[in-house]
Amino acid sequence: MKINQDKIENPAALPIESVEVVNDNNFSFKFYNYGGYIHEVNIPYLNSENKTEDVLLGYGDVDGVLNSNGYFNSIVGRVANRIGGAQFSLGDKNYKLFSNTPPNHLHGGKTGFNKKIWKIDNIEKKDDSTKCVLRYLSPDMEENYPGNLDCKVIYELNNHNELSIEFHATTDQDTIVNITNHNYWNFHGHRDHYQNNEDHVVQIYSDAICETDEESIPTGKLLNVSGTKFDLRKSNTIDREFLNSGGIDHNYALDNQSMEAPVAKIYSKKTKMGVEYFTNQQGIQFYTGNMMLEKYLGKHNKSYGIQYGVCLEPQNYPDAINQSNFPSPVLRKNKNYLSKIKIKLRNDF
Repeated sequence: MKINQDKIENPAALPIESVEVVNDNNFSFKFYNYGGYIHEVNIPYLNSENKTEDVLLGYGDVDGVLNSNGYFNSIVGRVANRIGGAQFSLGDKNYKLFSNTPPNHLHGGKTGFNKKIWKIDNIEKKDDSTKCVLRYLSPDMEENYPGNLDCKVIYELNNHNELSIEFHATTDQDTIVNITNHNYWNFHGHRDHYQNNEDHVVQIYSDAICETDEESIPTGKLLNVSGTKFDLRKSNTIDREFLNSGGIDHNYALDNQSMEAPVAKIYSKKTKMGVEYFTNQQGIQFYTGNMMLEKYLGKHNKSYGIQYGVCLEPQNYPDAINQSNFPSPVLRKNKNYLSKIKIKLRNDF
């Protein structure tokens, strides 16, 4: 295992650092402590270990990260996804949140966890894995959420080519929490096979999605996927017809929180590179980049556009605080929040 740690000069003079971890098989990832933004994930070709593909979309330089209004590859919180009407009640109090997608609240508000400096608390290198621990204390009423929320995020890469992400949190008041990672994957990479999401194969082991209204706010109902475009229980190729239909931006309900079997997988038919996801969460949001901008100045001198990235975001259901039949997002005082994500990186699909 190799570790490279650097300070990143930036116009805002923020204390931004990068950490790169390379395992013994030449799989690697690189992240910034700004928003926990994962800048690169590199997967080697199966029969050519020294030739790799960077399979994450991302910003060409740190200016892009700082100036972005998006969530590329970052830690998203306090509450990921949407909260209808940008408000919720907890106990006998009503809390009004910032409506950054009017009239609703998205991904933590005006300045969410993706825009915070996370302290690199520790880097632990072992023979077969490297752990990086990040910390952030979200003060009481930040973005109008109650309670001081003490957050810890652990990134880990091992020699089984597994990238693990754990989100821990404790609070001194009852509050709501739903933290996730928002990687934008494109497993065609940035070399010869570079293109939009077409020719990816996706499979999600779920029988139901959260029904949503025209503003993507859940109605409270779960819809069976049988006979719909949302049925991804068998391998499904993302093609032009799929993307022209508007793609997908929905939460899939998960029955398996064991971390022992994958809940989803996606890979490129061109590079044979992809991932399997494991999680202890109740749902996983699948997003095919339908609302991406028409142009981004990306890495490796590439320009991204609409439907150039796909996201799998393990988390609780959207708007769960306002839907009594959804799993509760409430974290009680002095209790522990733990969300686990394991991403198995592969080059042999």
